[in-house]
Amino acid sequence: MTTLLFYKNLVALDSELHRNLRLAPMDQFRFAADATALPVVVGEFADLARQNALAFLRAQDGELVPVALVGLPGGKNLYLDKKGQWTAPYVPAFVRRYPFVFAQTGPDQLTLCVDRDCKQLGPKAGERLFDDQGQPTPRVQQALALLAEFQRQHAQTRSFVQRLDGAGLLMQAQADARLGDGRQLSLQGLLVVDENKLRDLPADTLKAWAHSGELGLVYAHLLSLGHLVELLRRQPAATPATATPQATPQS
Repeated sequence: MTTLLFYKNLVALDSELHRNLRLAPMDQFRFAADATALPVVVGEFADLARQNALAFLRAQDGELVPVALVGLPGGKNLYLDKKGQWTAPYVPAFVRRYPFVFAQTGPDQLTLCVDRDCKQLGPKAGERLFDDQGQPTPRVQQALALLAEFQRQHAQTRSFVQRLDGAGLLMQAQADARLGDGRQLSLQGLLVVDENKLRDLPADTLKAWAHSGELGLVYAHLLSLGHLVELLRRQPAATPATATPQATPQS
């Protein structure tokens, strides 16, 4: 995976350079066809746990990243149909924010950027990003609000996973499935919460996590793991027998 997955050509949004740039409706998600593990934030756990397996991966820099699994490494996003439509009720925020994203351009400084390679961006069709006075249109203001909320929840997510990691609750896990055609598939390299260690946490820690809502996040993650076998069963015939996902930071 690249750091930003499907973002290819990031540029800072500029009211002069991009005065006439327009964004057509994002009515399909083909740009995410090769994404198989999507970074998520804590506010999404409840919605995603109903449809995706949620696990944790460790990035090369050591950062722990919660992800929604939508396919196997080297494969395709199985939550997209042939028309590029998302086939589950909830579309992760990492996908919905596209083609916009914040880039850190200095200490405590974020700059709004777009993927200039986005097929819905152009001078002709869609809603303008800036008006004649160079002010952001409602479409850009909507994107800013989504990104600001994502950034806020990203900070909460980092605190949550650091507490899990610090408490020693995470363990390596593997999902296996034997398919009807005789194939046996395995998904390795996942980190999940060890329920035995969770039960052994001090009572005051469990009480504090229950009060903060973090215990609910843990149980949403644990319940979501029931989707792992179904994910393996949905793999096409060319899928490798063993797959190990990699993490990408929640940029």
